Amino acid sequence: MKRILPIFLLIALLLNGCGSLKGASPQAASTLPVASLVPLGTPSAKYGSIARSLIGDMTNIGTRVAGSQGETQTAQYIVSAFKAIGYAADTQAFTAVAGTQTVTSANIVAVKKGTSSQEILVGAHYDSSDAGPGADDNASGVAVMLEVAKLLMGAKTPYTIRFVAFGAEESGLLGSIAYLNQMSQDEIQNVIVMVNLDSVVAGDIAYVYSDEGQSMVRDWTLEWALGNGLDLQTIKNAPLTYPDKGIGTSAYVPFQAAGIPYVYFNTTNWTLGDKKGTTQVDTKYGENGVVRHTKYDTLEYLDASFPGRVNQHLDLFISVVYNLLTQYEAPAP
Repeated sequence: MKRILPIFLLIALLLNGCGSLKGASPQAASTLPVASLVPLGTPSAKYGSIARSLIGDMTNIGTRVAGSQGETQTAQYIVSAFKAIGYAADTQAFTAVAGTQTVTSANIVAVKKGTSSQEILVGAHYDSSDAGPGADDNASGVAVMLEVAKLLMGAKTPYTIRFVAFGAEESGLLGSIAYLNQMSQDEIQNVIVMVNLDSVVAGDIAYVYSDEGQSMVRDWTLEWALGNGLDLQTIKNAPLTYPDKGIGTSAYVPFQAAGIPYVYFNTTNWTLGDKKGTTQVDTKYGENGVVRHTKYDTLEYLDASFPGRVNQHLDLFISVVYNLLTQYEAPAP
């Protein structure tokens, strides 16, 4: 068993201050008007140092295949991380069928109360494929979620934020399906948007997607990023399905099917390969341009192949998601 960061050191990392976020300090964020564009000025710090450490710890556990010891150990690690920040983390175990196998996994849930009882659900899956340790897919999404959760402890938010680390995504979105299935209709209607973080460090370009009929949060996010000098892009009407399977690609899919608006953050490159978003980088890297679900999905490989990229993408997504959660307010019905 590979060693992971001792829990007392993890707690020290999570409890240490990170500085003020780009665009708004945690104390000032709640006073900003809807869609305000706050000039960056000269950034005093980059964000993502905690997230990077968390990625390293989760990948040091090894592969995190649904139902495996590695996935279970990672779930326990995420619970400890939430508790170190100051959240009460709830472990919601579930059992589901994946093909011919029965998988036992768990979703990890933590809640930050906001001014309104209406909720924004922020989710990222923590399992991996069996091909590699999954630094990009998807330790990166979980790590961004956790660093944002830490930063939000000192901030007022217009909405209650529900953070969910999903298990067993790679086995057929089992964690997000299980989570949705335990929600009541009132709870579903209470969610104004689901924010999904998946594979956010390896690809050439940072993207945010949504359904065109429910693109208000996406468009607000793009406007904020542009106004703050951050290179975040979108693909309208993006075909977000596996080309060979015709099914959705990430944990947002069950919430989309239930009528909950979503925004989905990832990194890839829609100009490469089949131009369907499946080729993340130049074909000389990874396996013909793909890093996720391969042995190349490690911090070491990403740092050697794309110096500075991991840190840059972590900084971008933490800044964007933090400001979305502290500034965005939906129009009154």
